[in-house]
Amino acid sequence: MKKVIIGIGISAAGKTTILKKFADEYGYKYIGTDDIRIEMSGHPIKYDKNSEVWDEARKRLKESLDREETVVFDATFTNPEQRKKFLEFVRESGAEKIQGIFFDTPLEAAKERNLKREHRIEESEIERRDEELRKNMPGIKDGLDSIFTLDEYHNLAAAEMSSGEASIKKEFRK
Repeated sequence: MKKVIIGIGISAAGKTTILKKFADEYGYKYIGTDDIRIEMSGHPIKYDKNSEVWDEARKRLKESLDREETVVFDATFTNPEQRKKFLEFVRESGAEKIQGIFFDTPLEAAKERNLKREHRIEESEIERRDEELRKNMPGIKDGLDSIFTLDEYHNLAAAEMSSGEASIKKEFRK
């Protein structure tokens, strides 16, 4: 089955750490926009040709799906229009199943993690992405078949799955 798993969350939420480990553990193809940015410019954040990064990311995703590989795709996807447009591209590229992993990391926790990173994101950018995401939380409404929400400690907090015309949602928070 041609499957894509996408990470969704603000910068410094822990997406890359978890998604790379997950892809390695299961033998999935990992594609990260930060990695592509490094290849093109030597830096994961500062690059003025973002459209080239995304063109390359879409190309790699399509090639992987053509080879019937399961893909783990790592980006923020905080903008709901961009998220939906990307999911449409993934479907058009042959994905039969699209799962999301939403990293529901509190803003202050992400800011603290950001301070420990080698390549820091501007705090205002993290705040902007958090506000954008909170206004338009991801869900199966975006075109996902299922979405799993992880809390700031990367524990499963919720799951939502489509079931025909309906959806099933389960909360795991204590």
